[in-house]
Amino acid sequence: MRSTLRTGMTLIVLLLLFLAFNLVWIVKLPDIRWDYSRSQIHTLSPTVRHFLNALESPVDLYYFNANNAPARSPAMKRYGKRIEDRLKEYEKAARGMLNLHIIEPARFSEDAYKAELFGLDDEAGFLGLIGTRAGHGAQRIESFSLDREPLLDYEISHLIYKLQHPERPIVGLISGQAMEESAGRLLKTVQQHFNLALLESTTVRIPEYVQALMVVQPAALSEQTLYGIEQFVLKGGRLMMFIDPLGEQRSGRAPANTRLHELLAAWGIQMPADKLLVDGLYSSWTEPGPGRNAERYPARLNLPRQAMNTQDVSTWKLNTVIVSSSGAVSRLAKSRTTFTPLLYSSEHAELMDTERFVDVTARDALADVLPKQGKRHVIAARIEGPAYSAFPEGIKGQPPGVQKATQIHVVVVADTDMLTDQLSPATPDSNALFILNTLDNLSALEALANVRPRTPASNSPTLLEAMRNAAEQTYRGKAYEVERRLQRTEQEWRQLTPQVINLGTQAVDTRTQLQALNKERLRLPMELHALKAEAYAQINRLELAIKLGVTFAIPLMLCLVAWLVFLGHRRRRLNGEAARR
Repeated sequence: MRSTLRTGMTLIVLLLLFLAFNLVWIVKLPDIRWDYSRSQIHTLSPTVRHFLNALESPVDLYYFNANNAPARSPAMKRYGKRIEDRLKEYEKAARGMLNLHIIEPARFSEDAYKAELFGLDDEAGFLGLIGTRAGHGAQRIESFSLDREPLLDYEISHLIYKLQHPERPIVGLISGQAMEESAGRLLKTVQQHFNLALLESTTVRIPEYVQALMVVQPAALSEQTLYGIEQFVLKGGRLMMFIDPLGEQRSGRAPANTRLHELLAAWGIQMPADKLLVDGLYSSWTEPGPGRNAERYPARLNLPRQAMNTQDVSTWKLNTVIVSSSGAVSRLAKSRTTFTPLLYSSEHAELMDTERFVDVTARDALADVLPKQGKRHVIAARIEGPAYSAFPEGIKGQPPGVQKATQIHVVVVADTDMLTDQLSPATPDSNALFILNTLDNLSALEALANVRPRTPASNSPTLLEAMRNAAEQTYRGKAYEVERRLQRTEQEWRQLTPQVINLGTQAVDTRTQLQALNKERLRLPMELHALKAEAYAQINRLELAIKLGVTFAIPLMLCLVAWLVFLGHRRRRLNGEAARR
């Protein structure tokens, strides 16, 4: 009896000690977590921790996640949980400067009403973030997108940064060409987000209050102005430069300035001044004018999302960019700077002499010589790293300045026509957004500018992916000419069949030319389909074999196991009958 009582009291004391330990001491133990992911995606980077340690005033974050929304996919549900975990890491690293509120708004609830009031997107259920700071306006992320997951740290940090620094940055503009009339809409958009300081084209020294500098067509600027731009960059200033070998807003080629090539070489890059980029895949049609039909202009490119570096801040929420008569930027062989491409051409692109594009008639004629094969060229790039001065002895009237820098920040775009209202669409996810994203990043303080996207771990393509890529290249190579013929046929057919109002029945046009065009309009899509079927035939057979194998593997395996079990029972039965005899 005493032994049972002693054992029971011992168990009760152990239970009380266990509860006391969990209630009192467990909160004092350090929270230890291990991140086993290849790219450490669940751990805040040192730059993010440095950014959070520099916060000056507390911020409240309201994370809206309608995880049970019917339109929410399983992938988005998992992504919503990863965002929540990341925000908790932010709150922990901020040491009391961030207050996180996690809200799961139900339909027609007060939380849903608040989310709509702050402008969050409810297309697939609320998945957004609202930040507030006492005495200042709120900032929001309308919706998180799975496509922008590498930019998640920058999105969250950018919202917090805007709460801490609500004032508009000062951006300087130096232009070698008139922009008030040709790019008026862009200038108004830039002025809505920044304090735009218009500097004279003869400026020799960039003011110190300029946080980021935008330079358009530096080939038309003097050496003194180029020297001032270089010194601004070497002293830590950030620059976005637009260079164009053949701007459509001027007649003829851009004025050549040999010192500009030396300046680019000092930054570790080069751009041929007499070469212009044409692209057979991304080329677009020119607008028809009086007495002129629409023609394909190979130097005017509609760059889709696939032609962008989606791991860079400049392409944040960007879907399309239109450039025209652009050049190409490349890295010098012995360069020490980091060359990060931002905008690409397709693989059906090549560089041609600008002389062939000076005349409008020559431009139209070049529609027949679109490149079928070529290589991918870089239209815009980010350059960072050590650089030296292209003016080691200074210039006339000014002594030598800074000779080198350990870290420069420059974005070079090989086009100026993308700034014009004629090419820049009014949609918010096009040329203007690319420029705003870049200027916003360049004008930010070091704490935010150093927050870089997380590059996903590169996995080698599987056999099926490699075969799909090869099939796509084969199809594109064969279908290119057929697609061009189909586009021309459609254009000729539209010219012969003007849009008229039909009243009741209508007569059939029996003109021989129109009937021939109709036959071509029906035959060419069938030819494209046949080419695609031929190119993808091998991979389609392999995918079908894999599907059949996966579909019938388990039933066949079960049948084999059942057959073996049957044989085993039969053998034992036969052995038993033989033993009884």
